[in-house]
Amino acid sequence: MCLTTEALLIFLNLLPREIVEMGTDRIIVRAETRDAIWIAKDDKWCTSAPQLDRTIQFKLGEPA
Repeated sequence: MCLTTEALLIFLNLLPREIVEMGTDRIIVRAETRDAIWIAKDDKWCTSAPQLDRTIQFKLGEPA
């Protein structure tokens, strides 16, 4: 998933500051379950967190 800088900053402003770690090309949101890492790509910020969550959910749903 990718967002514009403006959209990402609006989202980050909704979060507690202590869970957001900002760098020049990377932003880490320290979430309860796992960190979401946003990477600068051209004029957008992208994360693979939604795909990782979906993959984990499917693995947890598989029979042992």
